[in-house]
Amino acid sequence: MTKETMPFGVEEQEIVNRIIMRFSDENEAWNWLTRTPLPGHGCATARDLVREGRVQEVLAYIDSVDAGVHA
Repeated sequence: MTKETMPFGVEEQEIVNRIIMRFSDENEAWNWLTRTPLPGHGCATARDLVREGRVQEVLAYIDSVDAGVHA
């Protein structure tokens, strides 16, 4: 089983729950988590960072977007 096919974890679900209001539906939020590289992290997606144990970096990014730092 590859990293991409591993089931979603609790941390990933919590992140999606936190950002779902930004997207048209839950599927779009999951797409962001798994397919959108985060600025400042090369090609890593939020899911990649979570799987590396870097959940706090994802949450900090979300907080900075909420504060208007990233547009």
